[in-house]
Amino acid sequence: MKLLIAAMMLTIGFRTSVAMADTILVRSDAWCPYVCDSAKDPGYMVEVVSKIFEKNGHKVNFSMVNWARAVSETRRNKATAIVGANYNDAPDFVFPTKTLGHGQDFFFVKKDSTWTYKGSASLVGKRIGVINGYAYGGDMDRIVSENKDIFISISGEHPLDQIIKMIESKRLDAFIENQTVLKTNLANMGLSPDEYKPVSSQVANDAKLFIAFSPANKKSEIYAKIFTKGITEMRQNGELARILAKYGLTDWEQQEALETATK
Repeated sequence: MKLLIAAMMLTIGFRTSVAMADTILVRSDAWCPYVCDSAKDPGYMVEVVSKIFEKNGHKVNFSMVNWARAVSETRRNKATAIVGANYNDAPDFVFPTKTLGHGQDFFFVKKDSTWTYKGSASLVGKRIGVINGYAYGGDMDRIVSENKDIFISISGEHPLDQIIKMIESKRLDAFIENQTVLKTNLANMGLSPDEYKPVSSQVANDAKLFIAFSPANKKSEIYAKIFTKGITEMRQNGELARILAKYGLTDWEQQEALETATK
């Protein structure tokens, strides 16, 4: 009888744990090294998020789609979260208290270009590549939305590749991009990072990057707390540093602290 009762309790416990396990549907576009189109090295954000939620008994299902679709699907609760977002991308989403990265966006041009971004007046007659659905923050989002003839919006799962090709063929004069992402993509395309140069100050008003959860999912607050606790533990036990090292990166919080100390 005792064995039967014990077996029943184990069965009930197993069913309860299965019932509590969720499939976390994560969406983003290609933004390597944050999110990469590679099963072996899917990007550090994908690896970090997967480890955190799998450790907590959940399954992570990541899909790469264009950014506008990623935001739209998650807002409608067709997906659980997006990665690589800042507050400007989806201010109605649920954000953890801990970040998932740090990024800086600049205007970039070919190294032989003499053009420099100096505000709206310097944009006259130019064609600037931006990625559909991206939010850059501050005044830049307003400038982009008010100058559709100047800012050419590129969609797709690999929009930066398309932008670079358009720059190379002189169909675009410049583009806005994260400097870390640009460096990685140029290397993957067999191009030297020295072929491009930044010609502006940091355009975003906030460089913090997050995993952001659907505002329509009643469990989003719980998921945000799981992430915050998980990444804190990964930072403490060295697991975060090990993952970042695979992509040639260092901990953004340490980097920010160093930059603040040297100012």
